[in-house]
Amino acid sequence: MTNRISIVSYLNSIPFIYGIKNHTIYKNLDLSLHIPSVCAKKFLNHEIDIGLVPVAAINKLKNFNIFSNYCIGSNGKVDTVCVFSDTPINDVEEILIDYHSITSVNLLKLLLKNFYKINPTLKKTTCGFEKKISKSQAALVIGDKAFNLHKKHKYVYDLSEAWFKMTGLPFVFACWIAKKEISQNILNDINSSFLYGINNIDYALKTNSMNNIDYKTVKFYLKNRICYNFDKQKKKAMTIFLEQITNL
Repeated sequence: MTNRISIVSYLNSIPFIYGIKNHTIYKNLDLSLHIPSVCAKKFLNHEIDIGLVPVAAINKLKNFNIFSNYCIGSNGKVDTVCVFSDTPINDVEEILIDYHSITSVNLLKLLLKNFYKINPTLKKTTCGFEKKISKSQAALVIGDKAFNLHKKHKYVYDLSEAWFKMTGLPFVFACWIAKKEISQNILNDINSSFLYGINNIDYALKTNSMNNIDYKTVKFYLKNRICYNFDKQKKKAMTIFLEQITNL
């Protein structure tokens, strides 16, 4: 039986993709890549069996199992979930929010309320919104497109870093979930493939396009910004985050 699996289509997923493609489990999987918000929708709509799903979507899901020892997490700065602005955040009147995101938008709302203590207008967006940053209008940008914005704007507010300053905890952006009926043997093999990919990031990078981003930047990002182990601290952080966003 072929199981449908969806992975986030960002550079931070390279180790997972490499691990799966170089494991015997690959022949039993129908692999697809999507932006985070689509991964969540596909699991919710029963279009996939296994997914790397934004944690903010978990409260809406039923009949699932968080099965993996690995996730997309960070411990302080992450570089790819940031508010970019040309004015200090306290002077920002409107923030364009990335349509790719579920978790980062909720994290932004939480930080605006409890860390920055400001209340700008949040505006939904479509493709190309990150080019509209100006004066009192900032933008929450996530994923690979954030890399090239760090030198373009005067102020960069890294949301993972702000979360760490507020809580002293790491942050989990996405975790691996599966339908409860998926065989444990299959899940164990998938988990093993993830470990292989994480342990072979250098090889994984050689087989992937960098999306016009400098190789050294991506290597540093995967090895020093993204934390893949879904450990006790990350589970604690995820629980706190999910509890807090229910009150937003």
